[in-house]
Amino acid sequence: MRTRSLIAVAAILAIAACSDSPVAPTSPRLTPIPRESIVAGQLSLVSPTIFRPFATGGTTSASSLFGAAAAAAAKSSQPDILYWGGRLILNQRLVAIYYSPTTIFNNGPPPGEVGTGANDHSLVGYFLNHIGGSSYWNINTLYYQIVGGQQQFVQNTMSYDAYWAANGPGAPRGGATVNTNQMVKLIEDGFASGTLQYDPSTLYMIFTGPGVNLGGGFSSTHLQYCAWHSAYFRANGQIVQISAMPYDADFTPAHPSRDGFVCVLQDGGANGDVGADAAVSAVAHETEETATDPVSLLVSPYFVGWYDQFGEENADKCAYTYGKVFNNGLGFWNITIGTKPFLVQQNWAPLQNQRCLKSYPPSQ
Repeated sequence: MRTRSLIAVAAILAIAACSDSPVAPTSPRLTPIPRESIVAGQLSLVSPTIFRPFATGGTTSASSLFGAAAAAAAKSSQPDILYWGGRLILNQRLVAIYYSPTTIFNNGPPPGEVGTGANDHSLVGYFLNHIGGSSYWNINTLYYQIVGGQQQFVQNTMSYDAYWAANGPGAPRGGATVNTNQMVKLIEDGFASGTLQYDPSTLYMIFTGPGVNLGGGFSSTHLQYCAWHSAYFRANGQIVQISAMPYDADFTPAHPSRDGFVCVLQDGGANGDVGADAAVSAVAHETEETATDPVSLLVSPYFVGWYDQFGEENADKCAYTYGKVFNNGLGFWNITIGTKPFLVQQNWAPLQNQRCLKSYPPSQ
């Protein structure tokens, strides 16, 4: 989600050049609202779109929090999601960067290791290796871009290509803060060494371990987000899609932030792996928003994919809603990815459906 304001004429012209079909669900009364950019060293990072935390209201019961989230969603009046004329990522790819001096998730890559996504044996790795082709990711195939008057749809092909367990000097331990300059430098160091390969359709997702303030706003004193996605610009004009994935299990009903917010509505997890079970919903949130609303312009407003007039992207519109949930004794879950149970927020189905779904076609 983001705050938006008036748009520059040059950006409007750039958008209009991409959107020349009468079937585009845009409104002549609305214009996309620009984002600020942040100078990260010699590079420019667009202000992130954030996955907001959930206010507990003093409640520490998981069941009560699920009920409160469902009731809030039922009462909300959701506006249409709109296409603003820009490019999407039709075949989303992901590279995981585990930034820690120790292994972050059970059975995950040890510090210093580089490998293909298929060799990531953590629960997060399992989720990423199976979400492509799933009925959950298929919701994103309802989104399209328009190029030359033709609709081009997101494909059900989310690919987990590679990981890097980056444990070099400065790899953060609990209590450390990693700022955006350090995040950008980490990725650039990976490119420079050949550890990472640049690809415009790849989201470079940085994970950190317990107690690390990734990005500066994942604080126990004032929790501002649970994850975010953005992009930065290289000197040669390349756009690098980036996501911050802090350790969301730090903030659960049993231990909310001091200002009363959580990132996960339960203390356990359906797979008995609390850290990884807590991560997957935010992983899905940021990955699908990058597919349907990546940074695609080098000038403001930067993001010109799909979001409503308030700046809510597809996952924002369904955050903390899960549909029917089940409890296997270890924790709550609502969908199966591969053969494993996961608790993953729903995703917005645009246009003809206009509602939150956990699979497409809708599950019974």
